[in-house]
Amino acid sequence: MASTLWRRIFLGVYVVSMVLVSLLLVLLAFDDGEMVQIDDQAEVMRRRTPSILASVTLEVPCWPPVEITDQDYLYRLSRRISVIPRVSGSFPGEAPGKLAGRMVFADGGEEPFSLSNTLMVGEEVYYSPEAREELAELRRSLAGRLYTLQSLATFFVPDNQVVVEDTEGSVLLSPQDTGLLRQAIEAGDLVEDPEEANQTVRDRPPRYAIHVRTGAGVDMLRLLVYGNESIQVYDTYSSGQPLLLCFGGELVPLCQGLLEAV
Repeated sequence: MASTLWRRIFLGVYVVSMVLVSLLLVLLAFDDGEMVQIDDQAEVMRRRTPSILASVTLEVPCWPPVEITDQDYLYRLSRRISVIPRVSGSFPGEAPGKLAGRMVFADGGEEPFSLSNTLMVGEEVYYSPEAREELAELRRSLAGRLYTLQSLATFFVPDNQVVVEDTEGSVLLSPQDTGLLRQAIEAGDLVEDPEEANQTVRDRPPRYAIHVRTGAGVDMLRLLVYGNESIQVYDTYSSGQPLLLCFGGELVPLCQGLLEAV
């Protein structure tokens, strides 16, 4: 009889103890502080966690737009953006070579964006001094999707003016000769690291320069062709004339032949 009573007492104490421990764990797990109701929609947008990207469209002047839908790439892009703090107040201004376009999110939202020294998505600005390298890597990654040899080749069409020059003269190419340049560019090899390409030419002057203008004569691109078959492509439409891409290709003999034919 006594043993049965002690078992019941022990069981009762055990049950009460487990209930108390469970309540404590629940309180610790969900005690995030005072609950706050946010009625300001802008504040809700500021506090929300960035959504996973569903697509990114790059749209910069002159260049054909590029839509990115590779889900693995977009997931990595979303993770990279999520570690960059959002800021208000003062932050660095735009730098030459700004990228821009539209971001579509998995939750159905869509925002314009721009990326230079800072990342702006809609009204949100992402920046911190500690994240400068992260922002630079983000820009390099997106620029690599936009500035390709296939996109570069689209500039070499009869509707545009293409001029090849050296220190002794220049020639406005015919549509047929422009097509030859296009073929040489498409057959080139893109250099992944522009800094590496700069090391190969250093302070050497280019042998040839190729200028690409619209039919109305508006500057768009300048290609510098070096003797070692290294070619650098600069944006002459935007301010700052930033370096866009580098590639290797057999343009030296082609440019020489085009100028000698004058």
